[in-house]
Amino acid sequence: MRRVPRAVYGFLMPNFLGFLAFTVFPVVLSLWMAFTNWTLKPALGFEVLGLRNFTDLLGVRPLDRPVQGLWFAYMVGATAFCLGIVGTLWSSVAGGRGTRLGGVVLTALGIGSVTVSLGFHGGQGKLISGLICLVFGLVAMRRDDMDWGIGCGALSAMLLAAGAVAMMALRGPMWTVFELKDPRFWQYFYNTVYLMLGIPFSIAGSLALALLLNDELRLGESVGRVIGAGLCLVGGAVTLAVIWETSPDLGLLGAVLWGVAALGFAANVVSFRTLFYLPSFTAGVALMILWKALYNPDTGPINVGLKAVFDTFGVAAEPPKWLASVEWAKPALIMMGVWTGIGGTNMLLYLAGLSNVPRDLLDAAEVDGAGTWARFRHVTWPQLAPTTFFISIMSIIGGLQGGFDQARVMTGGGPAGSTTTLSYYVYNKAFQDLDLGYAAAISWVLFAMIFVATAINWRFGRELEVGP
Repeated sequence: MRRVPRAVYGFLMPNFLGFLAFTVFPVVLSLWMAFTNWTLKPALGFEVLGLRNFTDLLGVRPLDRPVQGLWFAYMVGATAFCLGIVGTLWSSVAGGRGTRLGGVVLTALGIGSVTVSLGFHGGQGKLISGLICLVFGLVAMRRDDMDWGIGCGALSAMLLAAGAVAMMALRGPMWTVFELKDPRFWQYFYNTVYLMLGIPFSIAGSLALALLLNDELRLGESVGRVIGAGLCLVGGAVTLAVIWETSPDLGLLGAVLWGVAALGFAANVVSFRTLFYLPSFTAGVALMILWKALYNPDTGPINVGLKAVFDTFGVAAEPPKWLASVEWAKPALIMMGVWTGIGGTNMLLYLAGLSNVPRDLLDAAEVDGAGTWARFRHVTWPQLAPTTFFISIMSIIGGLQGGFDQARVMTGGGPAGSTTTLSYYVYNKAFQDLDLGYAAAISWVLFAMIFVATAINWRFGRELEVGP
């Protein structure tokens, strides 16, 4: 066996020591802190608590004489709901047996959730989740590559629906007998999941944009493209000169649009890919400050435009208060996240995936008479299944970890804690309440959630690989 020179160990030693000091040591320390009351408050002495932080974080306590079996039944429903979500997502992506029948169940669940939300003031979260169930259910029902047999897809959807119905039915009796030990954790967990409702829209938008930007635009020969770019630049200059005196903002906007058209003639689809990806180069804090100004209820362009539209059509309504409103703060952050994510890394991943779709399969489908939608549905989409699954899992992981920047920069976690996520809760407990042990416990619960999502990716991701 060949001996490794000592110089190699000396070369690797700084990296190894850095890994121990800045990765292993903080992780081990945070795990130990999670079982203690580690705090920076001088009046409190150090104490090893065991699992008390976790029981205080996740547990409940009875308000009155508890009803036998109620807590167990509620937890069974919650577990069924979570397992149903995991199974339904995997079955939809992998095309498991029973997916179409599961789509019927999801559609019924979506209709019921939307009806309850609109008829009984169920809240925006229930409305949005119902719409997502409805859309996914309708899409699953229309999958011609699946039969109507019973399988993993149908059973997972039934499990999800049964868990949701059980939790709704037991919600009233449950919370009249029990109370959460840390209701803020569950509120902020709800906020975190609510903000993740924008993930399907972001993924769908990224896919649609990648499909639009995948092929070169038919702009003629190089000479014609040069002439077109020149005419666009002249049009921009004329627009800016003519409109500048009456409306500088409108003139500048027109010139920018002419400039974008000129870039399109000059660099074809590459220019539009670059323009859509540009926000990803911008610092996140700068983007959030910009969106905060856009959402200003008094001077923001969004409300100014809505007010003008309402006045034009005689609508007696006021624009939303957005970040200053409990009802609209989270939807505002979702819309910002969707706008930011559509042209970002997910678009590039889909463009890479589309470049690997065998051209001969698309040509064969076209020869067989398949239209644009049929070619996408039966050729392109199955080839993109691994990419979609990877993007979905990474988006879920990012969603569970996210929300800190928006809360810190845009809302401060308000109003009334409506935009505080788990990551921002960790920050508040550690650096405002100075309860480092409790913050570490929250971090490890969050790690457990992320680990489960990663394990699902590791378990099922290989089954979605598409050979060349």
